[in-house]
Amino acid sequence: MKFLMTICTVSMAGALAGCAGVSADVQASGGLPSMGAASPSAAASAYRFARTPAQADAGDNLPYEALLREGLAQRGFQQGADAARYLVSAAWASRPADVTVATGDCAGGCAPAEEGPSLPWFGHRYVHTLTLRFFTLPDGHEAYKVSTEKRDRNPDAHQALPYLVASALAKMPYAGAPQWRVKMKEATPAGAMPEVTSVTPLTPVTP
Repeated sequence: MKFLMTICTVSMAGALAGCAGVSADVQASGGLPSMGAASPSAAASAYRFARTPAQADAGDNLPYEALLREGLAQRGFQQGADAARYLVSAAWASRPADVTVATGDCAGGCAPAEEGPSLPWFGHRYVHTLTLRFFTLPDGHEAYKVSTEKRDRNPDAHQALPYLVASALAKMPYAGAPQWRVKMKEATPAGAMPEVTSVTPLTPVTP
């Protein structure tokens, strides 16, 4: 019995060691101009945030806006309400992994997503998501959309937020492939922005 318990302990330790890093899956569509030093003008990169009524009621207490503002500035985008070229909306959510979200019309009925085997002794699984949408002004056309998803066993949505922002912006605008996997180091201290270690397309990159 002791030998069997030792094997189980070693197996669990190995599984946890293999999960030392953090990853998030990213989907993107549309496109944005290249920013940074080669940006044609400040006006071309100006944006302002769009808020839903519920987000507006939260006042300034939207934690992702500060992270996004800093990350977008590093990529040549500047917040400017008066001469904004883009309207940027953000949708941030967390849910238990066993609560599925159906997409599409589901006319013939939607099958739940496969989550794989559950290991209850490690805790429940959660899905954290962040979706950014860039609308051009003044016509309101959706120019770009990026969604990122992180799965873990931590119910605290705020702990996942820096990873979501980092992965959403890591290779923006993610040209050449619609799906990517972003790997990051564990953020230290908790709540800090993580370091991105790799960005890999999950579908073939178009030339």
